[in-house]
Amino acid sequence: MLTFPPDISFVVQIISFLVLWFGLKRLLFDPAMHVLEERERRTTGERHTADNLRKDADAAGADYERRMREMRVTLAAEAEATFKAIESEERAIVSDARTEAGTQLMQLRERLTRQANDARPALATEAQALSATMLERVLGRAV
Repeated sequence: MLTFPPDISFVVQIISFLVLWFGLKRLLFDPAMHVLEERERRTTGERHTADNLRKDADAAGADYERRMREMRVTLAAEAEATFKAIESEERAIVSDARTEAGTQLMQLRERLTRQANDARPALATEAQALSATMLERVLGRAV
């Protein structure tokens, strides 16, 4: 029972409680709180580090995509320039070949015309001789 003024056992209980409290605080509660705070600090720090790494990775990925896009555009432009250069060279080669073929064809026609003109008098003479021979055979006498 509670009596007023409290007896000495109440004071002893309070002092025992305070000694126990301070002892447990120093030996158990403070180290446990320190461990929990350290754990929280590490977790938060690691989470912050992971967030930073994720942001860095996203930035690096975006940079990589940008550089790849630029490289594709550059390569496409180079391929287009190369294709146009090849096409231009091909046109030049075809044009030169056509010019050369036209020149050769013209020379061949001139040569054939010359040969035909050179052969005409001989053919005309031979045609007259052949016609005379045919006339002789048809008539049966010399003409």
